Amino acid sequence: MYDLNDAYKQHLEAIAEAIQASPNLATFLEEEEDEFYDALKLEFEPQIEQAHQQLIDYSPLEIEAFERYLLDERFEGLFLPRALGYAVLRGEVTEHYYYARQNDHFGTILKAIAVNSNFDQLSSRIGQSVQCGFALSSDIFVTGLVDGVPSKRVRQFLQAQRSSDARTMEGRRRIERRYRKQFRNRNYHYAPFPVTTSELTTYNSALIDFLLFRVSGELPNDALMPTLHAMVTRPEFAGRKEILRPMAIYGAYFTPSEEGLPEFMEAINRERKADPEGMANAILSFILELKQNREVPFGPEQEQRLGNVIDRTIDDDLSAYFNLTDKIHGDGYVNPDVHEAIMEEQGKHPGLSPFNENIRETIHGYFSQLAKGLGTNERDYMEWFEITGKQFPAYIKIFGNESFNQQLRALARKYTKDLIKVHTNKRGKDYRDIKKTTMATWQDYGFMTEKQLKEFFKTPRKKKIEE
Repeated sequence: MYDLNDAYKQHLEAIAEAIQASPNLATFLEEEEDEFYDALKLEFEPQIEQAHQQLIDYSPLEIEAFERYLLDERFEGLFLPRALGYAVLRGEVTEHYYYARQNDHFGTILKAIAVNSNFDQLSSRIGQSVQCGFALSSDIFVTGLVDGVPSKRVRQFLQAQRSSDARTMEGRRRIERRYRKQFRNRNYHYAPFPVTTSELTTYNSALIDFLLFRVSGELPNDALMPTLHAMVTRPEFAGRKEILRPMAIYGAYFTPSEEGLPEFMEAINRERKADPEGMANAILSFILELKQNREVPFGPEQEQRLGNVIDRTIDDDLSAYFNLTDKIHGDGYVNPDVHEAIMEEQGKHPGLSPFNENIRETIHGYFSQLAKGLGTNERDYMEWFEITGKQFPAYIKIFGNESFNQQLRALARKYTKDLIKVHTNKRGKDYRDIKKTTMATWQDYGFMTEKQLKEFFKTPRKKKIEE
């Protein structure tokens, strides 16, 4: 739990005072008509939302304290329906579509709404949030929460939100997926950072998801640095496998301060020396997950940054891996010396080991970057043919891995499809060059047979329209 900083407290205090002094509130209290509450909402909720968004973007660890501050009656329940929705979505959901832990923040906000003097106005905006929160919660939690509400009318409203679909996993999945879609483009993410060994186990999955969300966009993460550094260097977490992924994220996406770097490297070395093989496999397996996750950026920049915090004086697979990737990124994947270095190093590891799979993903990343960066004009496709004509057969031979070959095939197929969509004149030089080179090389690569290639370049016949 993180306290709200004084600047935001003062800002919210000013909003609360303005709400109480608003003519719209005075009119609503006198007339008790929904239209006047709506006017109050239009007047102040944008201000609260702007402050909420700014805080969660720049200082997300304080966001639940911000939302609890809004429980004060002086805010008249404004923004609580939105905060309730965010609370529903932050809870960690298991594969069975139940909350992994009791979602107390959701319960706290819902209890405050249930006793708010403006419940009638708020109830029209919380139905889906309550339904989803109840579906993901245990029956004991929901029953206890509903029974604790003093108003019978409010209890009946809440009871009506208990969906029969929530009785099955598939029903809960549909409810959760449908609800989450509404918030697809919003930043509501938060997870607590553990300070005890039990919390390290309990919060680990949610924390990893939160950190990966933060590093996947353009969000500023300076406010996370001190807390994350303190966690990954905490002596109590020594020897715990749950600390390895946060360490990898810290090293790959954050830049430790000059003062903090030695402490961080010492913590990493501690884990490496305690279990060299286990540590290396865990880190390399996680790196592989990141490379294969389309929503998380992990390329040469992140790989080099993580490599910078790996002490190379320790003789283990991590040193060997980052020595090799340093050479790939530094000298270039097209360099014959790099080919030799990869061939030599991969022979020391099983073909499907995280070590070798990572190297293949690194090289695939460069080919993918090449395909995405080229256009469809003659100069670009000639560059593609020149590079891939040498590098595809070289790496097919080096790796001898069918899965990697299929990745190259997919890249080549997509790029070539883009080319022939543009160069459609079958008698033109461009089309003939593209077809000739493709027909000659793809068979050698094992991408397609001659028959498949003919089908690939065949123009689909248009269906005749029946008269």
